This record gives sequence, structure tokens and C-alpha cells, in this order.
Amino acid sequence: MAQRQQDQIERRLRELGIHTRMLDGHRTLLGSLRVGPAPFETLDGSSRRVKTVVFSTVGPDRIKCLRPRFLFQLPLQKILDCHSAADLESRIRQAWRAHCERLRNTRAWLSSLGADPEIADNESLTLPIDGEDQATRVTWIDSHRLVLPGSGPLSGIALEEAEDRVLRLARTSVASGVDVEIAISERLGALARAHAQRREAEFRHNPYEQAPLATVVDERPRRVLLVGPRLADGRAYAESLRLRGYAVDAVRTFEEALAATNVVSPELVLADMQLGRSDGIELVVMLREAGGIEDLPVVLVDSTRRPARRQAAREAGAAGYLVHPLDISKIAPNLERMISAPQRRRFTRYEKRLSVRIAGVEQPGLVTALGRGGMFLATDRDLQSRRVHRCVVTLAELGETLRVEAEVLYRVGGAAAACRGVGMRFHAFPNADEAVLIDYLKHLDAKSAGLGQVL
Repeated sequence: MAQRQQDQIERRLRELGIHTRMLDGHRTLLGSLRVGPAPFETLDGSSRRVKTVVFSTVGPDRIKCLRPRFLFQLPLQKILDCHSAADLESRIRQAWRAHCERLRNTRAWLSSLGADPEIADNESLTLPIDGEDQATRVTWIDSHRLVLPGSGPLSGIALEEAEDRVLRLARTSVASGVDVEIAISERLGALARAHAQRREAEFRHNPYEQAPLATVVDERPRRVLLVGPRLADGRAYAESLRLRGYAVDAVRTFEEALAATNVVSPELVLADMQLGRSDGIELVVMLREAGGIEDLPVVLVDSTRRPARRQAAREAGAAGYLVHPLDISKIAPNLERMISAPQRRRFTRYEKRLSVRIAGVEQPGLVTALGRGGMFLATDRDLQSRRVHRCVVTLAELGETLRVEAEVLYRVGGAAAACRGVGMRFHAFPNADEAVLIDYLKHLDAKSAGLGQVL
């Protein structure tokens, strides 16, 4: 049924002359609509010129405007009853005019109460929260509804329903700007308390979080991914690497290699140059596009030495070029140097504030940076270095939790430092939680590109 509905909306958009392409997951289409030269009026009475509106399909008959960013605020627009692209453009412009009128009325009402709403860069109407920094603001939908921020008191909190972030106000219940601030503060406090109570109940009944691990760790094995039939078939290469302390995964094809990076995070890739219809050079390029990977070292292995192909591999960004057969005992030191190179950042670091529970620690902590390889935890607690701790990170936007055993590598700052905390390297994941982490990082990539959900 879902496929038929998707085919229906794709066909309708094609009939309207609107270009679309399928997004990853084959669940939605991304489209672009060329619009006329007439500008879009803004909240303060000025105007913005727009050449193209980018949107995604939602369900069987609607679209969500994504870019320009200010149009993201619009409600879903029906598409199937549009007779032309101009008809759809007219519908979007009409929705924008109605939206602006609602926000102008809301702004006038708030100003009459003594509040001081501001117009943000994306043409939204915002209001700061008393006691929080200027970046922590509520966003108004209209005079009856506002959206609470995901930062400040709600930072890292996964709410039960998306509607929990919407606060509804009866205009008759507020007589001043102070009444608005009180209503917002009470709602924030109630949500935070309810979340804390749920987490405490889960913590008490979750064996993973109850028992502290905090064991002294051996050196974590480096993970190597072998790609291609010459490297993956048989056990000689894999066993030789394992004997030298590496954790080894092996796949035969180009497609399997890309799929593997969706569930695990290798620190080095050894790949055959010939991979069926694809080749190792293409793999180097594609791995740079994988979510959360910044500069993963890839060593290509050719059947015979070819200077032109070696040069092409180098230009594509390969970390090395070798020739079959390999002598692992000879190349192992070079592989280790590639993995340990201090100037090479294999995995992207995402600045993100997330709530984390550590087994044996009563109060939750705050993650401020996250990547495939580890996280930074802002904390004053004396977590011992070279120890592994069981951690549960709340991925609020997805309503998921990430369970991981993380090793404390270093501590930053003393008692008087502005930035205090510990750097933790991921050591092991129970079940399929590493795939949960990778999915979340891909979600952050999509969001930064303007394709994810924005609250």
C-alpha cells in the first residue's frame, strides 16, 4: 500500500513538471519547485527573493517545505489536487501570507503584555527564557501555541510525544508578560520532573545500568575491515591480523563494504582494487561520504603493480597501495602507524548536548560531543582513567537510547577551569547498539543538510 501511495504522488509531481529524487530509505521524495520572481514578504515588512522551494513528500498526498529555511514553519501542503506547478506555488505563497499574519498578530499581543518577542533569521517569532542563555528560546506558532526548545532545561530529554514540546496557552489565562514566563517555566519544570521520574524507574529495573563495570581495561583491539574476495576468502589474512591484536571483519563486495559501515566503525580498511563492477578507488570516495566518517584510512591492494593506478589511488585519497600477495608480518607496523597517526581524525565529532547515565553514578551527566569512536562528557566527577564504564545515552530526537561500554582516556580542566570533563572512547556495544549510534549520526548529517526534522 505504501509503495502504491508513493508511486501516486511521484507520478503526480512528474505530471506537474516538478523534478524529484528518492531519499535514502525509499520512504520519501525530495523535490524542487522553481518559483516566480515575486518576493516573499517577511514579518517586519521587508521581502525575501526565492528562486527554488525544496520540499519532501509526506504520506500519500502532502509535502513539507524544507528550504528556504523560513518556509519550514509552514504546515503540510496537499499536492494531489493541484493542477499545475503554478497552482502549488500559489498555495505555498498563500499559506506563507496567512502564517505571517498570525505571527504579526501574536507579536502585537505579546508586546501589549510587556513581553519582547524577536524575529529570528528564519522568520520565526521567538522569546527568550528567563534565566537561560540567549540561544535557548521558545518559538511561537500563533497566539495560542508555542514550541519549547530542545536545549536549556530540556537538553537531552526524550519526550514521550512530539506534542509534549508544544505548550498551549489560553489568552484569557495570561494578563502580562510575567504570566507568559510563568506558564513556560511551569511546563518546562513539569516535563523535566516527569522525565527524571521515568529515568529513575528505568534505572532501578535495568540490570545493564545497575551494576558498575569500571574495570581496568586491556588495550582495545583496533578494528580492520577486509574488502574483496582475495582478502576475505580463506582465513590467512584475517587470522594473521587477529594474532597481532586486531579485530577483523571481512566482506567480499563493494556493496557489502558500504553496508558494513552502517553497523560497525572500522579504523582501517584493506580493500582489493578490483571489486566486481566497482573498484577500490570508488570505495575510497564513497567511504568519505558515510555518516560520521571524516578520514578513514583505506589501503588498496592490486593484483600487480601499476604506476598509473597507484597514482590514481593516491589522488583519490587512499592511505596506501600494496600488491598481492601480502605479508602481514611486514606491513603490520605500517598499518598500526596509519591507525595511530595523531593528525588523522577518522571519525567526525558532532557538537551535541545529550543526557547520559553512568552505572554506579547517581545523577545523570551531559554529553557535549559525540562521534563513532567516543564522546566527551562534561562532569566534575572523578571517573578513573583507563577504566571502562557502562553508559546509557539518551538520543532525544529519535526517542532511542544508546548503551555502550566507554573507556575514560583523559580528563580536561581542574576545579577552576571553564571546561571540565572526560574524554571517553567507546570500547564495546551490547547487541546492535553500535548500529543505533551510526543511524543517529546519519540523522545529524541529514539534519545539518536541511533534510532532517527541525524542532
